[in-house]
Amino acid sequence: MGRKHYTVLVFSQQAARVKKFIFSPLTLKVGAAGLVLLLIFSGYLFYDYVSYQKKVFDLKALRSELTFQQAEIQSFLEKITLLEEQLTRLKLVEEQVKKDLKEVQELKKEKKVNKLSPPPSLPDKSSRASGPSEPMQHSSPIRGEEVSILEKERPKLVSRLHLDLMELSKEAFQREQTLKELKDFLHAQKSVLLSMPSLWPVLGRISSAFGETRFSSSSGGTRPHMGIDIAAPTGTPIAATADGVVIIASREAEYGRLVCIDHGHGYTTMYGHLNDIHVKPGDRVHAGKILGTVGTSGYTTGPHLHYEVRMYGRPVNPFSYLTQTL
Repeated sequence: MGRKHYTVLVFSQQAARVKKFIFSPLTLKVGAAGLVLLLIFSGYLFYDYVSYQKKVFDLKALRSELTFQQAEIQSFLEKITLLEEQLTRLKLVEEQVKKDLKEVQELKKEKKVNKLSPPPSLPDKSSRASGPSEPMQHSSPIRGEEVSILEKERPKLVSRLHLDLMELSKEAFQREQTLKELKDFLHAQKSVLLSMPSLWPVLGRISSAFGETRFSSSSGGTRPHMGIDIAAPTGTPIAATADGVVIIASREAEYGRLVCIDHGHGYTTMYGHLNDIHVKPGDRVHAGKILGTVGTSGYTTGPHLHYEVRMYGRPVNPFSYLTQTL
């Protein structure tokens, strides 16, 4: 028997022709195998293309996620930097407050002052601005399912971290403001203490006390003594009893050569009967500054210093303030 052949007829309507193709079984088998291989190869190419597109999509998503996480990290770094700056300022203010408190305590001891107005209250030391209230716990290595859970909870965790940083920054700011208020309070107390005329202007015997009734040549009658008289040799240096500004440095009829100092906070001091004056109005003087020397100018019977302390213009007993000597 002869071999079987397969004939394929192709008709052309335009040319009215018929084309005939004769294929052997082997040719058909080879063609079919080639077609199957072509389909398989095309399927592989399609699968590879789809896989490639998926990888590109995943890569873009990963890049987007990485960019977002970098932005989050940058935001955290900025907030942490601001918090560190706040804590640095807080530390400086705390150190200054400690220094001011020590100075105020020393001034209180020097001037024998026992009472001061209460300072502003500080925030609770358990505040999170001072440090974490709970110790950190070390966990075991994270397993795969835990990573999945953390990934799902990541937005909540990130939001909580942002809120915690904001809360810490807020508490640090509030503590800094409170410390600044305390610092201002201590400065005010220090200014008051420095204004108190506690230094002896000259060492000597008190020859006339505060409030004694004495004859006034200017009025021709008697009146209470508004200061104290401290007897000392002519030319003995006279010191300012506290920091202040000279408001009078001139000769008066009754007091003779007179120096008057405004110490602030209502305190003024007067130094009368000086032999000479070493300061002028407007001079800013510190405690211990030599204002002049003891003399007999004005209405006096012998060399001494007439010393007055006035509080808001009202004479008070100077002796109760004299707690320090040079």
